[in-house]
Amino acid sequence: MGSFFKAKTDKESVKEEVGGGKYISKSGLYDINIVAPFVVTGSGEVTGVDFFIEYNGQKQPLYGNLKLTNKDGSENFGSKVFNKLMIIAGLEDVSDPIEAELPMGKKGAMKDAAVLEDLADLDVKVRVQMEYSVYNGNISEKTIIKGFYRTEDGATAEEIVNESDFGVQLEKDKPYAENVTFKDGLDAEAISTWIAAKRPKGTANGGSASTTPTKKPSFGKKFGK
Repeated sequence: MGSFFKAKTDKESVKEEVGGGKYISKSGLYDINIVAPFVVTGSGEVTGVDFFIEYNGQKQPLYGNLKLTNKDGSENFGSKVFNKLMIIAGLEDVSDPIEAELPMGKKGAMKDAAVLEDLADLDVKVRVQMEYSVYNGNISEKTIIKGFYRTEDGATAEEIVNESDFGVQLEKDKPYAENVTFKDGLDAEAISTWIAAKRPKGTANGGSASTTPTKKPSFGKKFGK
């Protein structure tokens, strides 16, 4: 089987960037189980990874906008975050994805996915940050994965590679955990109103927000079960 991604342990690759309910919909630090990460592709050479996770007993997709490559095939910043996840998981290499199914459709319907089984059923801490912007007159909401930490001691990839100071960076990151990114003139009040109105479309520019193939493996709490 081919190699999807090889881990890097050099100083620059592992350096950290300083910076509820059952569903992850707010900025914060979360203890999750990565049931299965899956590869997503876009136009050109764009490749990314999203995650099907379990949080507080609820299985759900976590679309973290973790883009590995750009349209021209060059490396995107998201590849650094993914590399750090591999270090935290103790992996030097991740094999090419396998064809599988995940219950991500309407009412839990199974959907085809290109799953990276080497990282399946992994407990980690994840820091996510919500980002709001405007596109075509609509408010856009994104969940951005800012970093991963080892569950048992909060260690980052940099700390693991250096074999010291486990959990120190996590403590530094905690004050920033609830930060939110607002773009295009949006602010906390506008987003709060928009969310309360159940995220209506067309309100970003002054509108009223009140207004018989081979059987594929399925992923549950553990791979293949």
